[in-house]
Amino acid sequence: MTKQFEKATERTKQFLVCISGSKSNQKVIQTAAKLAENQATDLVGIYISQTLTELDDQQLTQNFNLAASLGIKVTTLYGTARARLIAEYAKEKGITKIILGSNHQSIWFRLGKNDLLKQLNQLVPEADQIVVFNRNQSTISSNKQHRLKIAEIVKQNFNWKQLLQTVGILIVTTGLGLFLKFLGFDALDVVLIYILGVMFTAMVTHQRSYALLYSLLIPFVYDFFFTVPLGSFRSNPNNIFTFLILLIVAVLSSSWTTKIQTQAELDARRAHRTEILLQTNRLLQQCEEVMEILQVTGRQLNQLLNCNLFIFRSATETAPLKFGGNIAADFLQIQQLKEQKALKWAFENHARAGWGTKIEAHSDFIYLPLKNQRQTIAVIAIAVKRRSFNDMLAFNLAVSICEESEQAIQRNLNLQRQTKIEAQVKQEKLRSDLLRGISHDLRTPLTAIYGNADVLLQAEYSLTSDQRQELYRSINHDAAWLIDLVENLLAMTKVDSGELQAKKSPELLADIFEAALSHSVSKTAERKIQTNLVDPSLLVATDGQLIVQVLVNLLNNAMKYTPPTAKIYLNAIQLNQQFAKITVYNNGPHLENRQLKQIFTLFYSQSNAYSGRKGLGIGLALCQAIITICGGEIGAENVQPQGVKFWFTLPLWRERNE
Repeated sequence: MTKQFEKATERTKQFLVCISGSKSNQKVIQTAAKLAENQATDLVGIYISQTLTELDDQQLTQNFNLAASLGIKVTTLYGTARARLIAEYAKEKGITKIILGSNHQSIWFRLGKNDLLKQLNQLVPEADQIVVFNRNQSTISSNKQHRLKIAEIVKQNFNWKQLLQTVGILIVTTGLGLFLKFLGFDALDVVLIYILGVMFTAMVTHQRSYALLYSLLIPFVYDFFFTVPLGSFRSNPNNIFTFLILLIVAVLSSSWTTKIQTQAELDARRAHRTEILLQTNRLLQQCEEVMEILQVTGRQLNQLLNCNLFIFRSATETAPLKFGGNIAADFLQIQQLKEQKALKWAFENHARAGWGTKIEAHSDFIYLPLKNQRQTIAVIAIAVKRRSFNDMLAFNLAVSICEESEQAIQRNLNLQRQTKIEAQVKQEKLRSDLLRGISHDLRTPLTAIYGNADVLLQAEYSLTSDQRQELYRSINHDAAWLIDLVENLLAMTKVDSGELQAKKSPELLADIFEAALSHSVSKTAERKIQTNLVDPSLLVATDGQLIVQVLVNLLNNAMKYTPPTAKIYLNAIQLNQQFAKITVYNNGPHLENRQLKQIFTLFYSQSNAYSGRKGLGIGLALCQAIITICGGEIGAENVQPQGVKFWFTLPLWRERNE
């Protein structure tokens, strides 16, 4: 017993019944159900299909329904290697008994079943095979089934165009043979012409049957035109062996040519499909949104199947994603009632529906759901041509692409969930840092205000005029600092929630400068701020109130982190035809490179010898947010030989009017 079979058997012991489209299979299903019930064993079913049209057969549909009524879960596998597919499924599921059907009165079925049994015994020697003989099935009915099957095969493979091509090639090669005979060539050369015609027929018709037909006609045509007596089928008996050799050579040549051509087509198709699968995997890994995943899936399936298709994100969607050419007719078709029922069923049951299934089997679409756990994210509706969509390898690859798409969607949702969790963690950390910083920074000015006010209340008349003025200035300074802090906090909360928006209007930079200096008047009384506005009529398209707040923060920063003797300059120029540039420059000490990189980061703050107290690190981050929503840029840089320059740009108003 193999390790794989032992491992599977440890999980569960099950019986496997093979489902087919014959009426006698009902007896097999019923017998298998009784065996499983008697031995208290689970029973599963398997159906091996070579085409997607299995449920166009009413008898097969009845067999599926019978299995479902007996509680048998049927799995459909696609392929031609029946024994290997059954064996691999049995090994995977830990099957202990395989139940097959057989008709002892039909030699064809008996030989086929015996061959299947031999292969299963070799592939799965660990499992028992049980053959259920169906004596109720008559020979006449069996022969009728064979005739119907042969008629169906002939109907599917017959093509008038290819038949005419075959006859045409036979006529041309015969004409060439007669011409060579007229020129005095040997009969062997004529035979070679016919062999060449066999190969050419196989290449043109792409089917072995027409090359075989050509090969069978060669001896008769050769006998009629090239053997004595000419124009009749009465030939020398000694030529029979020659005709036989000619037929064998023609048949072998047609077989080899067809195989080579078929193999070349398969190799080309396999290479194309492999390229599509690899490209799909690569493209899906690059997708960042579910919509991108659906777009990639639709394009790749369209290339693989060469069919029009739609991707619905809900059962009631009226504008699905569309892929393919000349799609209008299919879009009208999919809006019919039966198609809408199949689409809704696929969404609700998370399973394939439409053509080739038990749900709306006569639909003109295959509905493949893209699932995420127990939820259907989308349903892909593939427009198929009934009776001709039988490329099972392509369909299996399409299912594989859908599975890759499902995995990509799951990865995307997991990433979004993880990103959301990380954002929540970051937000909680920022909130805790903010509360910690506020509680620390508010305590210092409030304590100073409380202490100074208490001194004034208790000993106002014992203090000199200069002492009282000093206390008043201290209270005023701390109160102004608190007001700036609260304003920055309120503005930053609006930025964080996305509520901060710029109401752009024409603003004079001269008015903005005047308002900013007036807000800082108490602090600038002892500090000289030089302004330089080259063009007093310079208009910018911005929110004046927000830009005033930016300038107040930059000016306060310049005064806070520079010595009292440092000079501060406020300048504005027209940078180009689109932007104006505003600069706040001080000739104080340089900033370190590390500080320049982090200076606009929220909560980044660092005290120095001139700052007095360390801030929350909100002001410059707020400045960057405001300038961004106003359509400009902001930056900071050291100026040689000394000093730091903060600058930002704003769009000119006249550019908006043009």
